[in-house]
Amino acid sequence: MNRLILTATAMLAATQVYAGVRIETVTRDIKTQAIDGGAQVMLVQDGRIRMNNVTHGSGMILKDSVLYVLDDKRKTYSEIDKATMKQAADKAGEAMKQMQEQLKNMPPEQRAQMEKMMGANMPGMSGKKDTYEVKDTGKSDTSEGRKCRVWNLLKNGVVSEELCVVPFSSLPGKEDFEKSFKELAEAAIGMAGNLPGAGDSIKARNSINGFPVRVRQYDDTGKPRGTESVLTKWLEESLPGSTFEIPAGYTKKALPKFGG
Repeated sequence: MNRLILTATAMLAATQVYAGVRIETVTRDIKTQAIDGGAQVMLVQDGRIRMNNVTHGSGMILKDSVLYVLDDKRKTYSEIDKATMKQAADKAGEAMKQMQEQLKNMPPEQRAQMEKMMGANMPGMSGKKDTYEVKDTGKSDTSEGRKCRVWNLLKNGVVSEELCVVPFSSLPGKEDFEKSFKELAEAAIGMAGNLPGAGDSIKARNSINGFPVRVRQYDDTGKPRGTESVLTKWLEESLPGSTFEIPAGYTKKALPKFGG
């Protein structure tokens, strides 16, 4: 009897260790439902996260507060801990300030053209900080059979994204998803660091306190782009420990340097 109890306990412990979650998301045309590229896969287990983007041949692993960025095509990876994030962010912020100073010395027409070209991809380039906020629309919808609450992310008062959100508690699996995803968001904010406003949109989304099962993008004028990112699969799955390790044969690559 004692042996039977010990065996059952061991099996239960093994199940708890290896029980993870597989999340798949696709980007598609809202009208035609045509999928753009392959699925983005997120694997979550014991507070660790791995994301794979098949289309772009890239991925990342988040564990023990360290972010590992993978380049599957070149079989390389970069390691980013909190200290590295701060150092890179400080350098990036300094480089941004230098570019802003250079813009001030340009003729007005040339400066306006440069700000227009670079502003969308480099927050804060114009020196004007973008503002982000989220608003509960009070509406509900259904995405892939999941009932969700509709929120809007506003950029400078204009709708930038529409997010259909479900409570973390409604998601299948025994993981602490709220804690895991907030740590992922904090890592992204840490990478943004001193770039003006770069992490503000992430902070705003994070304040919704739920998981978006559908995200629809809008342009700078508040007009829908016609595409959506949709959660298609959420499955409990046994994940081996190697899932969250650097693949064999990958070599470490130094992070790009900012400056100049």
